[in-house]
Amino acid sequence: MASFDRCPVCGGPIVESEVEEGLKGGIVRETVNVRTEVCMKCGERLYTPEGAQRHENSRLKHEAKSTAIMQDEALRAKMKYEIWFLSFLEHRIDRARENDQSPVLRITSGVVPANIKMTFEDSLSNDESLILAMMPLTFVGSFKVLDMIFEWVLEENCKLGKIPQVPWRFADKEKMLNKASILQLPRLFDTHPHLLTYARAVFCKLVPYRNEVIHSNSFSVSGDELTLSSSRKGTTLTLSGDQVDGLARFVRILARALIGEISVDEYKHRVIRHYLDLLAPVHGLAKFNQQMPRFVPVELTATRIGPAFPANLKQVRDLISKTFGDQDVFFDLKVIAVDGEEIVSKWHFAPDEVPDVDVLTFYEESHKAHREEIVG
Repeated sequence: MASFDRCPVCGGPIVESEVEEGLKGGIVRETVNVRTEVCMKCGERLYTPEGAQRHENSRLKHEAKSTAIMQDEALRAKMKYEIWFLSFLEHRIDRARENDQSPVLRITSGVVPANIKMTFEDSLSNDESLILAMMPLTFVGSFKVLDMIFEWVLEENCKLGKIPQVPWRFADKEKMLNKASILQLPRLFDTHPHLLTYARAVFCKLVPYRNEVIHSNSFSVSGDELTLSSSRKGTTLTLSGDQVDGLARFVRILARALIGEISVDEYKHRVIRHYLDLLAPVHGLAKFNQQMPRFVPVELTATRIGPAFPANLKQVRDLISKTFGDQDVFFDLKVIAVDGEEIVSKWHFAPDEVPDVDVLTFYEESHKAHREEIVG
């Protein structure tokens, strides 16, 4: 039974519903489901004193739990440069290959035919031969980040007394990582155990080739392929340019998620699965058969009608479907409320937060959790 008869913001009907709330303890973030009262018209969340106390209790419990699990400050400090470096390489690869970037899809709500503007960022073209020559460096940088991740896991377990010491030899790290059942793991690997399984398999497969690249120059680049050789094992591994690129991108997403810089939502999860499919010859595990999802930023202008700003979300979904066809598309939503030429309010919804309704009505003070500051 709802405690409010009508919404105090817009007067709309109130129902009790389960919603997602973000909790943060230290730099550890988590999303939990809580029950609260929600306006069916404007989406405002209304907390009774009892509901607010339940949410506060959940927050305190999460905060206490976060102090008992592995913290990522040390990993964040160690990998700040490495994450930046992989990002630098990714941008150079995108520019050299003139990758098709998703536009910002700008729509005016309710205008038929829709007033659509697609804005692409300018891209400077570089010499792709330089990118191909950088493949060994990209490989080594990616492996280094993976090694730092697993070394951090072992260091934290050594502090906890789970293992006597952290081995410095790659082969010994392999053996210890294969005993994951005795290790305490960071939250990401607890909630997504397959990420540990695949990342560990990639690491173990690449171990024999890392030293050869660094110390023996046992590699060659021909066309769009990097061939690595292991004198110790008498084996070779050939990676295409796309696979080297996929390795760098997978490792960077994993590192940023582990330090709490990003969360692994459904969109990023699909991106990770796509890169792991590219790396199937490396890890040797099952494929996900995941095509690369496309992310489309959407800006929806909602004009004032009386006290409200109706946003036609059905129009957004229809236009995305028409524009991108059968592609696997995710979009976030920035709603801009305007009164004539004046911007009144702005709201932002992440892809997994966009309401599944045809029309969402906004008021100047509604949807406080998603409000953005108006600059300028």
